Amino acid sequence: HIWLVCAPKSGSTWLTRILKDTLKWDEIKMVPSFGNREQEIDLSCLLSKGASGNVLTPHQHCRYSAYTHEIIDALDTKVIFQVRDIFDTILSFYDHIEMEGPTFPSGFMNEKSWALMDELTRYEYLVDLVIPWYFNFYCSWMSSSLHSEGRLKIITYNELRNETVNTVAGVLKYCGEGESASKVQGVLDKQKKKKKNTRQNKGVVGRGDSLPEHLKERVRSYTKYYPHVDFGPMGL
Repeated sequence: HIWLVCAPKSGSTWLTRILKDTLKWDEIKMVPSFGNREQEIDLSCLLSKGASGNVLTPHQHCRYSAYTHEIIDALDTKVIFQVRDIFDTILSFYDHIEMEGPTFPSGFMNEKSWALMDELTRYEYLVDLVIPWYFNFYCSWMSSSLHSEGRLKIITYNELRNETVNTVAGVLKYCGEGESASKVQGVLDKQKKKKKNTRQNKGVVGRGDSLPEHLKERVRSYTKYYPHVDFGPMGL
């Protein structure tokens, strides 16, 4: 069982597509509903599908908990943990709301309130009320024994974008699947021809540089509560 645990807007839809097309495994979600529902594990999703053999559970924005850890152990799950530069994430999250609407589990918002705010206030909302969810998500996994025991395969959006073949090959090796780099490249070539939807907004590294400096400082200030955590993968 391979489970892609990811921060929203981290390129996880793209990675799911690559893994699905490379492995050809059954794809079974472990969350029955999305929208503003927290994406906690629901084993009924696996049970109702009569899952057996190799299973890929696609991108899921699930925070760490003791119960989640128990399920990972019970299913002998290989966890892929995907994150992105937090400032680039903020810009991408803004675009996501503009294109798909303000419904997500990491903070409450509705279309009426979003429409009444100017651009700066919208970014302030994201920094004040959405980004703390990212810190909760990230720090919970990075503080877990899964991480300290080397049972999380951490990848970043930048790695996936800049070194796609090697990054995916590393994921497959970690999961015990020795697919060759040439096969991964073949999958990427086919996807490019078919132009499969990966819900990508702009896919540009460094967009977060344009965020107002006082908001960047506010985000950086959140790290003071977790002095034991390495925030490098988040660009901090």
